[in-house]
Parts: sequence; C-alpha cells; structure tokens
Amino acid sequence: MAERGMTPLVKQLPKVLGRSALGTVNLIVAGSAALGAAALQSWPILALGGAAYAALVAWDVATPKFWRETLSGKTEGQMKLPDPNKLQDPRMRDAVRAIRDAHQELQRALEGAPPGVRNHMGLALLSLTELEERAARLVARGEDLARYMRTVDLGAVREQIRFADEQARAARDAEARTQFENARTAREEQLAALVDIDAARERVLANLSRIAATMESLPAKVVRLRALDAQATESMYGDLNEELGRMNGEIGAFEETLKSFHEVRVT
Repeated sequence: MAERGMTPLVKQLPKVLGRSALGTVNLIVAGSAALGAAALQSWPILALGGAAYAALVAWDVATPKFWRETLSGKTEGQMKLPDPNKLQDPRMRDAVRAIRDAHQELQRALEGAPPGVRNHMGLALLSLTELEERAARLVARGEDLARYMRTVDLGAVREQIRFADEQARAARDAEARTQFENARTAREEQLAALVDIDAARERVLANLSRIAATMESLPAKVVRLRALDAQATESMYGDLNEELGRMNGEIGAFEETLKSFHEVRVT
C-alpha cells in the first residue's frame, strides 16, 4: 500500500542519493577529511569532513538541476575536447592542440609523483577537469561563431550603410528620405550585432589561450612539488586550487555572456 502511494520522484530518490554519494567532488571532500584526520589524529577534522560530505549530498538532493541530470543520464559537463583536425577555425585548432598536449604532459608529470602529492592534487585535478569541460564548450561555441562570421562581409555591410546614407541625403521626397534613413539604421544595427559576434569569438579564443597557458604551467609546478614532497606546504596546494577555482569562475561567467550568441542566424 505504501509503495502504491509513493510519488514518482520519491521512487527515484535512491538513484539520486546514490549518484550524489558517489559524486567526485563529494568523495574528494570526504577522502581529504579522512586523510587529514588520520595525519593529525584529529576526530574533529573527521567530524567536520563528514558534516561537509553530508551537506554536499543534501545540496545535490535539494537541487532540481541535479535531479534532471540524474534522471536523464546526462550532465552539462559531459563534453570532451574535439579532434582538432575536424575544426574549421585554425586558431581554434591550435588552442585545442595546445590544451591536449598540456594535458598529456601533466599526466606524465603526475605518473612519477609520490602518493602524498597526488592526494593533495585531488582538488586541483578536479578543477582542471572542469576547466577542460569548459574549454570543450567554448570550442563548440567558438566554432559556431566563426562559422557564421565566414558567411558575412563586414566591409559590404559598411558599404551598404554608406550607400543608404547617400540615398537619404539625395532624396527629394520626405517619405523616401525616411525610408532610406530606416534602411541605414537597420544596417547599422546589423553591423553592431556582427561586431559583437566577432568580439565574442575573439574572447573565446583569448579564454582558450588562457586555459592552454595555465595547463602548460602545471607540469612544472607538479615537478616542483615532487621535489619538495614532504616540505611542500598546504598553502602551496591551496594557491594552486585557488588559481584554478578562480579561473573556472571567471570562464563560467563568460560562458553566461555567450548564451545570447548560442544560436546565430542570418537575418
């Protein structure tokens, strides 16, 4: 009887709880707390870690987006960097190649790292995974913008603005003059939109270049931490986590501004 009275969402609760409990971020938080508690022999740290883990699970369960992703089997982050050879924009191809090469170099640097370094790098690597997913989304958006910009001619639009202006000035009929002026205004709005789209494409490339440069700097930092090993301080790992976290936030904000350019159509 009780089962018949259950709503569809309640029936899906175990699935949602299971996904959250095994979520990468949540497990890293729990694991980091356990490692810290064991190293310092501190029960309070273990308790705080357990509370943080429980709070993260509760947050997931209370978030509609997490439910949608779990029940649909899809997540926004399930994007991989495309094959650079399949990209049309040459600058986009170069950026993707640089990011891929940097990822492989980082993997090589981590292979010989002591367990302590790899454990401390957990949060940084999680942020790096998120950063690569953002890069994949940026590439997809950038390709769309670049593909559209190849179909238009800014010079031709500027010439049409000049021509409409000349016609408006030469018109002797007031109504004709008004219509030529309206045509000029429409062309000016078209040009402004095209300039915005081209600027967005440039910002995509700039952010991809920043991601590539950051990833290319990581292997050297990992090798430095490997050399220090026991002497490496928590602040050194914290600085790296903070840097990657801040970049994720900034690029995430930029992604929001790109949503207005997500579907570009010729008007």
